[in-house]
Amino acid sequence: FPPGSAAGKMAPSHVLKCCQRVLAWVPVVFIALVVAWSYYAYVVELCVFTITSIGEKVIYLVIFHLSFVMFAWSYWKTIFTFPASPSNEFCLSKTDKEQYEKEERPESQQEILRRAAKELPVYTTTTSRGKPLAFQSSRYLFIYKIYQVPLSESFLCYSGTYIE
Repeated sequence: FPPGSAAGKMAPSHVLKCCQRVLAWVPVVFIALVVAWSYYAYVVELCVFTITSIGEKVIYLVIFHLSFVMFAWSYWKTIFTFPASPSNEFCLSKTDKEQYEKEERPESQQEILRRAAKELPVYTTTTSRGKPLAFQSSRYLFIYKIYQVPLSESFLCYSGTYIE
């Protein structure tokens, strides 16, 4: 590039960010192409050309399109909904963060996280959808009496990222 050109002034990090943005859409485009191909194969090849009974065609097409609309809507929401950030009460305090960074042993780091997590309220409802119940974090939480979530699998916010 000539020394005065705009392309010569682009920083390598800017180029990498542009490449990352473009490459992030590759799986989305791939899935969209697979969905378009499967739509063609099912609707055109199977329902239009292969099935002879009009009643069967209608039933197959109605069921397929109901499923297809639900899939397309959920995929659209997944792709275009920004991720949420946890509230500040779920982030480590400055002192806990400093202790965590200074600590070298994983057992001690886990203990810092456990101590910080004990103060976090966890809300759930009963299976009859009654009033929400508030639990203080303990070793295990029972959610809907079906799933057990160990405290070691809970996530805390740490400098803008999540740590386990």
